[in-house]
Amino acid sequence: MGLFIRNGEHIVSKQTESTIVANGAKIEGVFELSTYFYVDGVVLGKVHSTSTIVIGKRGLIKGEVESPKMIVNGRFEGNAVCDSVEILEGGELFGAVYSNELIIEQKAHFEGESHMKDTSPQSLITVKETEKEE
Repeated sequence: MGLFIRNGEHIVSKQTESTIVANGAKIEGVFELSTYFYVDGVVLGKVHSTSTIVIGKRGLIKGEVESPKMIVNGRFEGNAVCDSVEILEGGELFGAVYSNELIIEQKAHFEGESHMKDTSPQSLITVKETEKEE
């Protein structure tokens, strides 16, 4: 099944099992997935997947994502921890990305922070110094 087209080429999941959030659907919560995850609707919350996450042209994920690979053809808002993040032409990503690989195609939009995956989000939190003892 071709889920979207990039440069005239159908992108097909190599897995037989997929989880799809169709256009017009809106779901909210915490999601633990081991299947290919395709979003053309709206997902609000936390998504942890051991497989690829694809946000279709009309799709939106707003929240936190952890996955080996995320492909953004629609819109992502939040924090992503992935081995690889790819923002396709027309795709939008707003937030922080922690990845080993960040690919941004022409006419894609990225606004936020990019960090190597080795740098955990917790290590970026600044700690206030305590008052000195007199």
